[in-house]
Order: sequence, then structure tokens, then C-alpha cells
Amino acid sequence: MKRVILFISLLFALSASSQNTNENDWGSWIMLCGTNKISNDFDVITEFRLHNYELFNDLDNQFVRTGLNYRLDPELYITAGYIHQYSETRADISVSENRVYEEITLKNKFRNLSITHRYRIEHRWINKYGNTDFFNRMRYRLQLSHPLFDKFYVMVFNEIFINLQESVFNQNRLHMGIGYAFGPTFKLEMGYIKNHFSTTNYDLLRIGIVFHTDLRKKPIAD
Repeated sequence: MKRVILFISLLFALSASSQNTNENDWGSWIMLCGTNKISNDFDVITEFRLHNYELFNDLDNQFVRTGLNYRLDPELYITAGYIHQYSETRADISVSENRVYEEITLKNKFRNLSITHRYRIEHRWINKYGNTDFFNRMRYRLQLSHPLFDKFYVMVFNEIFINLQESVFNQNRLHMGIGYAFGPTFKLEMGYIKNHFSTTNYDLLRIGIVFHTDLRKKPIAD
């Protein structure tokens, strides 16, 4: 329990530090991510995010993702799914996006270090000013995770986004954070994201709840 309190204290300390520095320089992401097992090899992915321009204030966008995940073997997964994202710029311009994606995830371990490679291609329909444009984008994320002590762990990842048309560079996200595993099916994570675009960048506080459910039918006892 003391370490849970320590984790929560770190969360509020980081938030307070950011506010004391310059609140307008920090945004926040609140995330709820679930993996829901429906058979031995298939999972349904669910994710909901709220992005704010400032810490827990001034909504940037709402993000909903779902997908069907198939395990080819314990270290190789393929996923196909759908994303909807709605945002409002600070100039009050509404942007709506519908996205279909396919991805491959490779997982392996070196001693206690967990290494994950994720390759994703996205097909994006973006509606702005009443007009819809179509784009394709590729993403690659390298993620490293290592236990710290007790149920705490550290997680670092970098993800680059590449447009499959002119202006090739889209963005890059670098994340550093810690997590606490309450059990095998529920985790709380907190981290810092540096989100680079071609003309600007953002500092973000990320808070995530990660859960796993088992929706497989249980055998009925006699």
C-alpha cells in the first residue's frame, strides 16, 4: 500500500510541477485501454482517450479505437481495426477523422527486459470544412519495459509516423514513464510524452488505465 501511495504522490507531484512552470506549455492525455479475450487466439481491443491542450483542461480531441487481435504465436500478433477521432483546434475548427488500420506486433524478452515492435498502416478519411480527404500513413513503435521493484515497472517507447504522400514526416512521439500492476489484469501508468511535429512540439502528461478481461465461456460445473 505504501508503494501505491508513492505512485499516486509522484503523479500529483508531476502535475503540480508542470502547473508551477507554465500550465499552457503542458497538455494531458487520459487513456483507458482494454484487451478482451474472446477465444484462445482472439482478443477484442478497446481504447478511449481524451487529449487536452492544457493539463486536464481545454479539450483537444476525443479518440475511440477498437480492433480484432489474432495471436499467431506467443510472440507475434496481427490486428485490424477502426478508429474515430474528433477534435477542435484552438481556432474552433472542427476536424473529424475515420480511420481503418492493420498492424503487426512482435514481442520478445532479453532477461527481464520486454521488447515490443509495432508496425501499423492507417487509411485515414479526414473531414475538415465539410470536405473529406483521404490519406495513408505508416507508424513504427519500439517499446521497452522493465520491472523496477515490487509491482512497479518502467516503460519507454518511441513512435515515428510517416505519411505515404508528400510531406513524408508526420510526427514523432517519445514517452518515458512508470506503471504499477495491481494484478495481472489491471495496471495504472503515468508518463511524459514529447510529441514532435514538423513545425511545433508538445509536452504531455499521460495517465493510462490498462485492463484485461476474459470473455470466454466458462464450463458449467455439474
